[in-house]
Amino acid sequence: MNIPKPSTALSEYVVIAGLPVITKDKEEPFFKVFLAIGTKLGLPYTRNDITMPFDAEGQKSLSWLFIKCADIKTADAVSKKLHNVKFGKNPMKAVLMSDFDSVLNATPIEQFSFSKVDLHKWMLEPIAQQYCMAVGKKLQLWWHTDPGRQSEDPVQIALKEEIKCNDFSWTAKGTYLVARDDDGLTLYGGPEMTKLKEFKHKQIAGYSVSNNEEYLYLFDCKGKSELINSMRVYSISTEKELRDFPTLTEETRNSFGWSCDGKYLAKMSKDLLSVYETPDMHMILDSAKNRSSLKVDHINCFNWSPTNNIVAIFRRPERLEEGASMIDLIEIPSREKVYFKSIQLAESCKFVWHPNGKLLALVMTMKTPGGGLIKQTTLGILHIEKRKTEYVEIDISEVIVFEWEPTSDHHFAILRMQKDQLMDMKETVIEVFQVFTGPLRMALIPGSSHTYALSNISWSPLGRFMVASRLIDPKHYLAGAIYGMQYFFYIKDNRVHSVNTDTHDNARGAAWDPSGRFYSTFSTSEVRKENDSFNIYNCFGEVMYKDKVQGLLSWKWRQRPMTELKPGAIEEIKKKLSEYTQRFKESDKKAKDSMNMHIAAVKKAKLDKFLKTYLEPRFAKYAQEKPQREKILGHPEFEAVSYTHLRAHETGRNLVCRLLLEKKKKKKK
Repeated sequence: MNIPKPSTALSEYVVIAGLPVITKDKEEPFFKVFLAIGTKLGLPYTRNDITMPFDAEGQKSLSWLFIKCADIKTADAVSKKLHNVKFGKNPMKAVLMSDFDSVLNATPIEQFSFSKVDLHKWMLEPIAQQYCMAVGKKLQLWWHTDPGRQSEDPVQIALKEEIKCNDFSWTAKGTYLVARDDDGLTLYGGPEMTKLKEFKHKQIAGYSVSNNEEYLYLFDCKGKSELINSMRVYSISTEKELRDFPTLTEETRNSFGWSCDGKYLAKMSKDLLSVYETPDMHMILDSAKNRSSLKVDHINCFNWSPTNNIVAIFRRPERLEEGASMIDLIEIPSREKVYFKSIQLAESCKFVWHPNGKLLALVMTMKTPGGGLIKQTTLGILHIEKRKTEYVEIDISEVIVFEWEPTSDHHFAILRMQKDQLMDMKETVIEVFQVFTGPLRMALIPGSSHTYALSNISWSPLGRFMVASRLIDPKHYLAGAIYGMQYFFYIKDNRVHSVNTDTHDNARGAAWDPSGRFYSTFSTSEVRKENDSFNIYNCFGEVMYKDKVQGLLSWKWRQRPMTELKPGAIEEIKKKLSEYTQRFKESDKKAKDSMNMHIAAVKKAKLDKFLKTYLEPRFAKYAQEKPQREKILGHPEFEAVSYTHLRAHETGRNLVCRLLLEKKKKKKK
């Protein structure tokens, strides 16, 4: 296609390139967004100042437009302010007309969505949280309590269409509901869960959506077998395939990982770590400006930081006698090694990042010098802040679970195995530690050691509250064992306090809601028949709601985006928590009073309906039949008297009621 080139003499014009290609019917929504960007930046242009060319058929735009300004000085200011400003998800290119050649072949950005579906309306609800459950192969969406404050019970949300799937999940920010069936993946969103995106693939073995919800990758199976054939990367907004990684093995399923911002995708292979940059999916540049993989000898596993583009790598030689294992922290895309440490006799390592990205736990299983594998665990804590690092470690018996408290208090809890000397058997112990920085050290919190039969630890997203539980694993179910115990703990004044316990028989799943105020468990009949149910607790372990749902297969809270508040602001809120508590109590009281008034109004409406539909017709019929009754009696019916009047005549004493006295007075007159 011959692209018309405008005259470079028009110095007062600005060229905006790299825009999405749109059709004629999307022109007005496009300009509405573009003008809003200008208004936000305080730029002096209107709709009449903009010209956007279309192709010869007049159906598709050419991915750029022209803005006419008052003079060259204004044009220069407009171009500088609009350059690299994001339209949708990618930056625009803004230059003066004289530099038009530099953007002539600019790649159009991803198709901008003008969907009328409001994907974030549900976040405006301050109290009620949403959850989704799979009943059979159908999905149901619920509010955990009535958003209208008219009931404390869950309220089901009407869906635009029936959703059927084999399994489902929420994306990191809760924007999309991802449903997987035999035909592929479908993404739903909006108030009624409208179908938004489809990725058709037979026999998907697994998938992962980036934290920024812009990309996903999925594993294809070969035919009906469970052997992974390839891994494909897609853009969610365009549904376009960005890259295909063919011929994968079962072991490579855990060899991929998204960075915290979705900007990079890492792939691990033998002695290599390949990092691809979205959306082009090209490898990152090395120091020689070549696109290549990172050479990482004996790489065993890796894990991205939750806040920075730093990847933690564990390297283990094939034989530990040949050398020490290594821990590396590498910054992407610079490839700079931020930290490295050698660990003698480390057989395996699990990385657990703190949500703030400043603390990294290394849970390492060790080998004896003779080569035998032991269950001793070396627990290392690495503190990273402003490129300064500190490291401390302790040796402890077999650690099976490690969980950070999500807040900045730097507590963590572990489940470890220890041998009961009296019973000659192993038991689980839960312990809570606190991490101190400057110098780095960790200490066991008083009152934190408890011995229970446990399998899971779960912290409230707001911290302070923790639940330790024993959940069913259908693959390792022990007949006669007790499952479903929930132990609720609260950390206050640097001590661990047990606040409540409860048992949800054979619970197989448990999770906190995003607000950190509610905790849920669910059970299915996969292990035990007629056991489909779920419980919702408050943070103190009191049951707020429970229900049996026949055919329940899965139950998940809808996620919410992380707060935009800075850590300092969060700390200030914690200091004023008593003020906020009082405010929320008043708000809760108003909501409760409103709900009680609604309940009273509903009861009154039901009573009025009963009186109108049941009693009034019968009274009318009774009055209508009065002549017939009097004909049978042979005399007029007596007038109705009060209950007090009747009771006065039933007593054995010479009592008279006021009604009779009134009648006597009338007779005397």
